[in-house]
Amino acid sequence: MDEARIAALIARYRPPRGWLPFLLLLGALAALAFSVLEVNWVANDAIVIPAFFLGFLLAAGLAFGTARPWLAAVILIATGLALGVLLAAEMTPPPRVVAEGLPALADFWRIRAALFVDRAAGWLAAVRGGGRSTETVVFALFLALAGWAVGALLAWSAYRLRRPYLGLTLAGLALIANTFYGRAGLYWAVFFFGLAITAGTYLSYLYREIDWSAAGTDYSTEVRADVLIYAAGISLGIMSLATAIPAINFRAIAAAFQSRNAVIAAEQTLARAFAGVAQPRQDEGVGGGGGMPRAFLLGGGPELAATVVMTATTSADPPADLSPFHWRSVSFDIYTGRGWQRSPEREADIDAGQPIPPSDETPAGAIIHVNQTVNWLYDHRATRYTLGRPLLFSHDVVAMWRGTADLVGVRGRNNAPRRYAAETTLIAATADGLRATRPQDAPPEIRARYTQLPRDLPARVHQLAHTIADPQPTAYDQARAIEAFLRQYPYSLDLSPPPADVDIVDYFLFDLQTGFCDYYASAMVVMARAVGLPARLGVGFLQRPTNSAGEQIIRQIDAHSWAEIYFPGYGWVEFEPTASAAAAPSAPAPSATAGPAATYEPFGGAAVAIPDRAPQRQTPWLLLLGLAAAALVGWRLWGRRLAERLGGPGPGLDETQLAFARLQRRAADLGHRPRPSQTPAEFAATLLADPLFDRPDGATLRPSIERLTALFIGRQYGRAEGATGAAEARDLWGHLGGSLRRLALRHRFQPGQEAKRDTENTETEHSEHGGKRSS
Repeated sequence: MDEARIAALIARYRPPRGWLPFLLLLGALAALAFSVLEVNWVANDAIVIPAFFLGFLLAAGLAFGTARPWLAAVILIATGLALGVLLAAEMTPPPRVVAEGLPALADFWRIRAALFVDRAAGWLAAVRGGGRSTETVVFALFLALAGWAVGALLAWSAYRLRRPYLGLTLAGLALIANTFYGRAGLYWAVFFFGLAITAGTYLSYLYREIDWSAAGTDYSTEVRADVLIYAAGISLGIMSLATAIPAINFRAIAAAFQSRNAVIAAEQTLARAFAGVAQPRQDEGVGGGGGMPRAFLLGGGPELAATVVMTATTSADPPADLSPFHWRSVSFDIYTGRGWQRSPEREADIDAGQPIPPSDETPAGAIIHVNQTVNWLYDHRATRYTLGRPLLFSHDVVAMWRGTADLVGVRGRNNAPRRYAAETTLIAATADGLRATRPQDAPPEIRARYTQLPRDLPARVHQLAHTIADPQPTAYDQARAIEAFLRQYPYSLDLSPPPADVDIVDYFLFDLQTGFCDYYASAMVVMARAVGLPARLGVGFLQRPTNSAGEQIIRQIDAHSWAEIYFPGYGWVEFEPTASAAAAPSAPAPSATAGPAATYEPFGGAAVAIPDRAPQRQTPWLLLLGLAAAALVGWRLWGRRLAERLGGPGPGLDETQLAFARLQRRAADLGHRPRPSQTPAEFAATLLADPLFDRPDGATLRPSIERLTALFIGRQYGRAEGATGAAEARDLWGHLGGSLRRLALRHRFQPGQEAKRDTENTETEHSEHGGKRSS
């Protein structure tokens, strides 16, 4: 695109008051946006960027036009609400979904909208019940709407109301609040106020000019530049003073403000409602960036097998085989590629003996009640471990939820005792009953939350999952096929941490091909999600056989993780993909009622073979040594010529000198290096004596070489180069350059020619030097 076209586009889309105030306002808005991002209020706070700038651009467009204020307000409010929900609900589809067409897009938007509603409803339930919530979706929506409002009001006040300081004041108050509460850097405030003062002053003067013109008042157009210079100078002065003067003691001001009772009450309420805002939670066993919950098992030291963490007794009503189940604490739902995280949750206080609200879904099987007594011995943690979904406890607890009805786990409160009793529920299931379910019938918020995968998950993980699952007729059989496939991998605790730049599941499946429970469970959850099955990672402990007193003794080595897959009507069903874990019985015990385990019968088909191990990434020392030797030989043979070419013919050469220098370089490629003792005419004669120039393609170059030599002699020893001579030399080299290059290539493929010419040149040099000595 040429400069004229660019200039035409800039002029066509020029704002009514010019580009300079428009860009200054955008710069001030950018300072506010980056100040918000620096605080990192929530994980997806980057949504403020499109909210700020799209709001500003749309409002500016409406302000430049003739839209009535009420109509512009309706458009801005409706568009802002829609965009805020789209951004906060993360409804931008990944490329894979877009490629699948409109039905997949519609399903994606439906389940994302359902997840957004569920998260918002869960937050609202926590706030109305006086509970605590780490859910951030409502705050993210607030950020998006606030950003849209600030950007839109800034543009509208600057261009329609002609009061730029009104919008800039609102933006400045937002910046002050963000800096005060979020402790953002003061440099953003310095940038903002410098740009704001310049933009506001300049725009105000431009509107004065319009009023003067309308009133017929005479004024000098040179004043505009003076105003801009003075405004910029004042802004720079304020910015300099702000960095040089002693800092104001904001802590004393904040302490006086925050000591008021009304402020304290408001902050306590907001702290409960937005507990997940700018307060990243550190999950038990998981780092902030996502990790492996059972990573402390690596190495498998003897102390793990010797350390008893808890004892427990259980009983089921009606009697049932509980052996396939695990002592569960919490579940993880976000796979990052490096490990697992828990999404924001709401919390509700449950008093001793008070039932925990059940799931909204109607159970498809009979309810089994499990009573258990647990004696925790290891440390003072408040985590409550249970078999099945908790119903009630013997002491006060806090229930943690995702959304409205998705129970994550339970922890004790009010100095939780180490010994506690709990009642839980299981839903009786059979393999045929699970086969009759469909993932599509699961609640849309479950599908949205528990089928998410990183967009950069390697494609071969998806391909392997589909290779295993696609031949199976039902979702249950797909899950069983993935489980059976993973149990082929050998178990080991003698491992090093995975490399920092790999996806853990991909690394386990194709490179490491051995591991412990976290690897197996993570792989099953990820592959189940890849084929559309809602899945999550459960963590806790394995069960152990009871002793003579009917008591299980659980040790630290029994720490475990497993996969859980959602089946409509049955809820979360536990699967055991880890090879070291004991296989579940092929059928329930004769006196037991079937319970919700997917491992009641062995997988009937043949498991897909483990893929060949990917080649290990080893340093190719032999290849590197070979390349180094080749580079050394190449430099020995052609290094000097390459250096001469890269160095060029030298600075300060005109067209004629440059063309002749290039001719000499081409002659060197033909074996005729120029010698200091040669005159230009002697050099040309030696070159043209080469048999290559007796052939038809070489003979045609003789006149051009002779003419270029004559031009160079005239330039070097005669007059200065004229425009005609320069143009002729440039044209001559344009004719010679490609032809001489082809001759040089032909010369390289004629063995012995270069050595012969070098010998001749050397003999000539010796004879010349000898002649000089004899003379």
